[in-house]
Amino acid sequence: MTDSFESMIGQERAVAVLRTAITAPLPAYLFVGPSGCGLRTAATGLAAELLARDSEDPDRVRRLALAEEHPDFILFERHGPALTTDDAREIVRVSMTSPYEGNRKVIFVEDIDLAQGSAPMILKVLEEPPDSTHFILTAQQIPPELATIASRCTTIEFKPINRQELLKLLISSGLEHEHSSVVATAANGSVDRAMLLAADQTALDRWNAWSCLPVDLDGTGSRASAAADKLLTMIDSAAGPLQERHEREREDLNKRAEEIGERGLGRRGMEERHKRELRRLRTDELLMGMTAVGLAIREGISDGSIDPARGSKSLSSVIEVAKDLRRNGNERLLLQQLFVNLRP
Repeated sequence: MTDSFESMIGQERAVAVLRTAITAPLPAYLFVGPSGCGLRTAATGLAAELLARDSEDPDRVRRLALAEEHPDFILFERHGPALTTDDAREIVRVSMTSPYEGNRKVIFVEDIDLAQGSAPMILKVLEEPPDSTHFILTAQQIPPELATIASRCTTIEFKPINRQELLKLLISSGLEHEHSSVVATAANGSVDRAMLLAADQTALDRWNAWSCLPVDLDGTGSRASAAADKLLTMIDSAAGPLQERHEREREDLNKRAEEIGERGLGRRGMEERHKRELRRLRTDELLMGMTAVGLAIREGISDGSIDPARGSKSLSSVIEVAKDLRRNGNERLLLQQLFVNLRP
């Protein structure tokens, strides 16, 4: 069976549920799983299949939806720590409008677990959505405050992608084993992230720079500030492979416009998606750094180069910063505070 879920690995149970959902779709779905496990890929895949189901040109609909450019696939994602009340009002408004092209539309709301203040505003429309509207919400976890929201949705659980599955995929793509091993670890269970890192020749340099922090830092603010600036500069440069992919997509879009003159072509939607992907890349890079630092601290504790008590405190700091990255937009301050605590 060829559909929009063919590229997903390690989520066989979730994909089976999604394929059932295509034939008998329900009003609202909640995808729950850790960062990088494929929630967004699954959401765009389900939207593509739902929109293509009754379309006269299903291939076109799938292509646009998977590129997040279809007019009846409406995305809501936070541009700060959480979705705002204005976002919630807009979700309610859009849910009541008619589809642009077909007989249904899909509203995708990302990181609903970070919208505890505004999420209750959409409860009513989740309970009684128009027949033409389907909701897909994603969350890493469901806090008690959002239990009512979760109860109005069909929940589908996603698991972290197994490192061995990622490693097998990378090696089969032609990447040499040592590089594949580092990338499989750095990708934090994300297939898209793994493939992006595999194409990035400087990824190993960034991984090593993060890994050296526990021995390079001395507890002073000046050393912590310099390290934060260096790593943020490296993160800025890490956008190169993704920007190259974006440029290829622009060229493909221009080519299609010249050849078939497809109306609209979703240019604005593509540019918005590019911005979202660049923002996500920064978060992924920082999470990769937290993984590298955490592993280096654990290795230091194991070989005796890091005091166990101090190493345990440092690990706790790394874990807390990794959580705060999704909520706190001041990357430099977060890193400086962390680095001051990462003393040998």
